[in-house]
Amino acid sequence: MSRVLVTGATGRVAGVVARELAKAHDVVAIARFSDPSARERLEALGVECVTADMAADLAAVPDDAEILLNFAVSFSGNWDAALAVNAEALGHLVDRLPRLERMLHCSSMGVYAASTEIHGESDALGDSNEKMMPTYSISKIAGEVMAKYLAQSRGLPTTIARLASPYGNHGGFPWFHLMPILAGEPVTLHTTTPCLYNLIHEDDLVDSLPMLLDAAAVPATVLNWGDPVATSAEDWCEELGRLVGRDVVIERSEHAPPPGYVDVSKLTALGYEAQVEWREGMRRMVEHLHPDEYVG
Repeated sequence: MSRVLVTGATGRVAGVVARELAKAHDVVAIARFSDPSARERLEALGVECVTADMAADLAAVPDDAEILLNFAVSFSGNWDAALAVNAEALGHLVDRLPRLERMLHCSSMGVYAASTEIHGESDALGDSNEKMMPTYSISKIAGEVMAKYLAQSRGLPTTIARLASPYGNHGGFPWFHLMPILAGEPVTLHTTTPCLYNLIHEDDLVDSLPMLLDAAAVPATVLNWGDPVATSAEDWCEELGRLVGRDVVIERSEHAPPPGYVDVSKLTALGYEAQVEWREGMRRMVEHLHPDEYVG
C-alpha cells in the first residue's frame, strides 16, 4: 500500500481518482473544500482530506507522500492566479515532500498550438485556448516546465500526461453539450469540422494510472492521455440526443473549445487499451446523471 497525495480533489477527474485509489491505497486529498459536502463524500470512502489552497498556503499538507498525483488546475483569467496554481504551486508542494518516489503531473492537450492535424508529443506548443480561456494554455505549459525541472533537480521519476477529453458518470466535456440539448437550445461547437477529440472514460482513466506511473522517468516522460480512436463532437451530440429523445441543433463559434486530436501511440505502447466504448460511456453518463431524461 502506497501513501498517495492527490491534488485538486474536488475536480471531476481528481475526485474519481481519489475515490478509486482509496480502495487499495492510503490516499490524502487536498483541495480548498469550499463545499463541505464534497469533503464528506470523500471521507466516507476512506480518503483523508486536507484543506489547502495550492496558490497560498500548503503548511497543512502532510509531508509523507510517496506518490504525487497532481490534478490541481486553475481556469482563472487572472495571470497571477493561473500561473500560481498551474505552475508555481507544484514546486512549493514538492519541496514539502521529501519521501516522494514518483510523480504524475496531469497536463492537457490544450498545450498544443492550434491545428487541424493530429498532435504528437514533440509537436509545437502554443495558445490554442486564447479566445476562450486566455491564461489556460500558457499556464499549463509553464506547469510542464516546472514538472520537468523538478524531475531533473530532484531525481524524481515523473510522467507528464497531456489529458485529452475525460468524461463519465461525474460529467465531463460531453456532459456540457448534453445540457443545452436537454434545454432545447443549440450546442455550440468550434468552427473546425469535424471537431475531433480523444475521449477517455473515467474508468479507463483510473485503470491506466499504474502504467503511467510505471513509465515515470528522469528526464520526465511526456505522453498524450486519451483513447486511440478520436470521436467527433458532432457524433456524440447526435448520440446524446438519441439517448434523451431530443433533436440536436449545432451552431459554430471560434470561441468554442478547439478540437484536440492527439496521437496516443506512446500510451498504447505501454499496454493501454480502452475498455469503455464511447457510445456505452455516453449511455452510462446519461442514465446516471439524468435518469428521468434517459430513453435508451
